Amino acid sequence: MNIGLTGRIARGAAARPWLTIAAWLVAIAAAVLAAGGLGDSLTQDDRVLVATDSQEADDRNQELRGSASATESETVVVRADGATFGDASFDKVIADVVAGLDAIPGVVEVAAPTADQPFPVSEDGTAALVTAEVMPDEEDAVALEIQRATAAADVEGFTLLNMGEVTAQQAFDAIAEESLMRGEMIGISVALVILVVVFGALVAAGLPLMVAAVSIVTALGATAIVGQVFELSFFIVNMITMMGLALGIDYSLVAVQRFREELAHGRTVKEAVAITGSTANRAVMFSGITVVISLIGLLLVPSTIMRSLGAGAILVAIMSVIAALTLLPAVLRLLGHRVNRGRIPTAHPGREPKTWTAIARAVIARPAISAGVGLALLVALALPFLSMRLTFAGVESLPADNEMRQASEVLVDQFGQGQSGTVVAIDDAGSATVQVEQLARTIEEDAAFAETAVDWHGDAAFIDTRDVNDASSIEAEQAIDRLRTVMAPAALDGTDAVAYVGGDQAESDDFTDTILDYTPWVLLTVLGATFVLLLLAFRTLAIPLTAIALNVLSAGAALGLLVGVFQYGWGAELFGFAQVDGIAPWLPLFLFAVLFGLSMDYHVFLISRIKERYDVTGDTRDAVVHGLSRTGSLITGAALIMVAVFLGFALGDLAEFQQMGFGLAAAVIIDATVVRTVLVPSIMTLLGRHNWSLPRWLGWLPQVRIEGAAPEPPREKELVGV
Repeated sequence: MNIGLTGRIARGAAARPWLTIAAWLVAIAAAVLAAGGLGDSLTQDDRVLVATDSQEADDRNQELRGSASATESETVVVRADGATFGDASFDKVIADVVAGLDAIPGVVEVAAPTADQPFPVSEDGTAALVTAEVMPDEEDAVALEIQRATAAADVEGFTLLNMGEVTAQQAFDAIAEESLMRGEMIGISVALVILVVVFGALVAAGLPLMVAAVSIVTALGATAIVGQVFELSFFIVNMITMMGLALGIDYSLVAVQRFREELAHGRTVKEAVAITGSTANRAVMFSGITVVISLIGLLLVPSTIMRSLGAGAILVAIMSVIAALTLLPAVLRLLGHRVNRGRIPTAHPGREPKTWTAIARAVIARPAISAGVGLALLVALALPFLSMRLTFAGVESLPADNEMRQASEVLVDQFGQGQSGTVVAIDDAGSATVQVEQLARTIEEDAAFAETAVDWHGDAAFIDTRDVNDASSIEAEQAIDRLRTVMAPAALDGTDAVAYVGGDQAESDDFTDTILDYTPWVLLTVLGATFVLLLLAFRTLAIPLTAIALNVLSAGAALGLLVGVFQYGWGAELFGFAQVDGIAPWLPLFLFAVLFGLSMDYHVFLISRIKERYDVTGDTRDAVVHGLSRTGSLITGAALIMVAVFLGFALGDLAEFQQMGFGLAAAVIIDATVVRTVLVPSIMTLLGRHNWSLPRWLGWLPQVRIEGAAPEPPREKELVGV
C-alpha cells in the first residue's frame, strides 16, 4: 500500500517514538522560555495601517500639541446620596480624592471644583468631577494606583466612579482576561466529557487535549518571536487559546479514532499508525492548509488587530497540524492497545455506528426534500444579515452595575458630556481665521456637539468639541459625516485651509470604512484559493463549488442569527447578552474567515472519507452513508467542544466578546447539523457520479489526493481490544 507523505511522516515518528517526544519536549521548553517575553512583544494599540482622515488629525495633534496630547484625561465622579457640594462631608471627599491623585507619580495635574470656582458641579449639587492629567504606562500601574486612591477616599453616603482611557483600558483588560479564563475552563471541562463520550475511553479522550495544549504553548512561543519584528495586538493570545483548543482537538479526534478503528479491525500497532498517517493525517494536513488559506485573508486588512487575529490563528493551526502529524503518531505507537484503557463498558471503537448510519440513510432516501428544507432554513436564518449595521458598542452595553457605565450615565445626565471628543485639525488656517471661528460656532450650534473651543498653533488651528450622542448610535455617525461633508467644506470653501476630523468616533468610522474597502479582496483571496485547493485535491468541479456555496450560505446564516440576537434582541435577555445598535465592524469579516476555515475542516474530513469509500465501491450512495456514519460522531463531538469553548467567551461582560463567541458557536452548530448532516449528503446523492467528474479541458491538473489510497483489507482474525 502506498502510504504517501503523511503516512511516511507518521511511520518515521512512530519508528523512534522517544526521540520524537524528546524533540517536542525541547520545542516546548524553548517556547515557554520565549513566551516569557511575550508581554514586551504585544501592544494594546489598535491602529489602521493606512492613511485616514482621523489618522491625519491625530498626527497633526501629536506634532503640534504633543506635550498636551501625550497625557490622558481621567475623571473621578463624586456622587452624594444626601449631601451637596459645599457641605463639609462633600468637601472632605473631594480633598481626599485630590490628595490621593496628587500622590501618584504618573499624575501630572489634578483639578477639582472649589467654593470660588464651583465647576464642574451638577445643577442640583449632588455630583462633582475631579479631573487628572495622567501619563499612561504599559503595565497599567497608574490605572491601578488611581483606582486605589479612589477606593481609599470612598466613604459611606458617597459613590466614587472612575472614568477615562487609562482606567477603562485596565478594566477592559481585566474583563478580557476573565473571559479568556472562563472560556478555557468551560472549554476544557466540556471537551473532556464529550471526548470520553465520543471515544468511550479515558486514555483516548486525553490525547486531543494533550495536542491542543502543546499547540497553544508552541504557538505562544512563536508569537513572542514574530512580535519582535511585527506589531501585534494582545488579542492574539485570546485567539491562539481559542483556536488552539478547537483545532488541536479537531485534528486529534480524527486521527485517534481512525487509529482505534484499525486496531479494532485486526491491524498491528505499526500498521494502524501507518494507515492513520496515510488517511486521517492526510485529511488533517489538507484541512490545516484550508484553514491557513482562509485566515490569510485577515492579513490583507491593514489593521493591527485583524492581522494579529489572523497571525495567531495561523500560527496555532500550523502547530496543531505538525503536532498531529508527528507527536501524536509517536504517542499512539507507545500506547498501542492501551489507547482503549479506561473504556466505558458500552463503547467499542470497531462497532458499527448504527445511529449515524440510520441518519445518513434517512437523508439520502429523499435527497431533494432534505436539500430543499436545509437550504430554506439557511436562507431564512441569513435574511437579517441584509440589515446588519456596523458599529462599536458603547458603555451602555455593559451591565448596569458596571463602574464605567454608571460614570458615563452621570456625565451624560448631569453634566451633558458625551463619551468621547472630536477634534478638527486645520492646516494652512492662518489666512482663514474668520472662517475657522465660524466653523467652530457652526459646530457648537449643532445638537450633536458641545463645549467647542479653538486652539491656535501657528498657522494651524484645532477645534476641540465633545460628542453628545452615544458612541454606538446612528446619530453619532451622522454627526461626524455631517461635519466632514457639510460643515467643514462649507465653512472653508474658497480658502487654502484643509480640515481633518479626528477623535474616537471619527476613528471608529474610518476603521469601518477600511474594513469594508478590503472585504472584497479578502473574499476573493479566501474563496479563490480554497476553490483551487479543493479542485486539485479532488479533481472535480462539483466538490469545490458546492463546498464554497454551502460554506458561504452557512456563514451568512450565522451572521444573520448574530444580527437577530444582538441587533434586534431576539432572545438576548434570555441568554444574558447585551442588545446594541449594531455589530462590531471587525467581526463579520473575522467570523467569515474563521468560520470558512472551520467549515472546510469538517468538509475535508467528511468528503475524504466518502471518496475513500467511493474508490472501493464506485457507489455514491453507499459512500455517502459510509462517510457520514464514520465521521458523524466525530464532527458532532468536535462541534460541541468548539461550541463550549466559544460560548465560554460569550458569557463575559464585553459586547464584542459576546458577539464573537455567540457568532462562532452558532456557525459551528449550523455547519455540523444542517450542512454536514443534511445538505452535503443530500446534494451529493442528487449529483451522483457527477460529484467525481472532471471536464476534459482540466485533465492536465496534477494528482493531489487527500483521501489516500484505500487500505488493504485486514487479515482475518479476532478483533483486538474487545
